Amino acid sequence: MVEAAAEERMQKGIGTSIDLTQARQVTAQAKLGLVQATGAEENGYLTLVSTLGISPLTKLRIADVSNRKISSGLAQSAQNAISVALSRRPDVLAAYSAEKAALAHVRAAEADFMPKVFMSGTGSYTNGNLYLTQVPAVGTQGSIGNFSSGGLGGTVFGGMSMPLYDGGARSAMLMQAKAKAENAGLALSRTRNEAIRQIVLSNNTLRTSLATYDAAGAVITASSTSFNAALDAYRNGVGAITEVNVAQSQLLQAKIISIDAHSAAPSAAAELALATGALGAAPE
Repeated sequence: MVEAAAEERMQKGIGTSIDLTQARQVTAQAKLGLVQATGAEENGYLTLVSTLGISPLTKLRIADVSNRKISSGLAQSAQNAISVALSRRPDVLAAYSAEKAALAHVRAAEADFMPKVFMSGTGSYTNGNLYLTQVPAVGTQGSIGNFSSGGLGGTVFGGMSMPLYDGGARSAMLMQAKAKAENAGLALSRTRNEAIRQIVLSNNTLRTSLATYDAAGAVITASSTSFNAALDAYRNGVGAITEVNVAQSQLLQAKIISIDAHSAAPSAAAELALATGALGAAPE
C-alpha cells in the first residue's frame, strides 16, 4: 500500500526516488518476516507430529482459531484455584497418603513400648451316660438299667506382658519410623509448594495474555488511525514517507502482539487446567 502510494507520486512527478526506495525496503522486510514466520510454522508442525509419535510426512488439518473469541472469564482467582487443586491433584493426594501411612507406622512403633493386656476364656459342657443290662434290686431299691450325668464348666485367663529389654530394637524401629514420617512430611510440603507455584505461574500467564490482548486491540485501533492519516497526508503531498513507515511499523507490531496474545491465552488456560488437575474433567 505504501509502495503503491510512492509509485503513484513518482508518476505524478511529485515523488522522489528516496521515498520509493524506502517504501520498497519496507515491503522487502515484510516479505522477509513472512518467510521467517512460515519457516517457524513448519518447524512447529514438525515438533507437533514428532510429539504425537506419527510420521513427519503426515498431513494434519489444523483448525483455524483466529476468529475465536477470548473471554476474560478464562482467568480465575489463584486462591480459589489453589484450594480446589490441592484437593484433587494426584501428586498431592499421593504425598498426603504417604504421610498418613508414615504417621501410622510411628504410632505402631510407639505402641510396642506400652504394656500388653490380654484375657482369654473357654467354656465346656460334659454329658455322660452308662447303660447296664441288669442291676439286681437291693432292699426296696428297684433294678436300674442306666446312669447319666451332665454339667457346665468354664475357664478364664488374664494377664499383662511388658518387654523389659530388647537390645534397642524397639527404639531403632521408632527412630526409623519417625525419620520416614519426617521425610514424607517434607515431600508433601515440596509437592504442595510446587503445585502452588505451577498454579500461580499459569494463572499469571493467563491473566497477562488476556490483558495484553485487550491492550493490543486498543493499540491497533489507534495505530490504524495514525497510519491512515499519515498515508493520506503523504498521498496529498503534505507528509513524509518516514512518518508513513513508522506508523505502518507500529500498526504491524500491534497486530503481531494481538495475535500472539490471542494464541497464548488458550494455551495458558490449558496449562492452568493441567496445573489444577481439571484438564479433561467434565464441567460442573
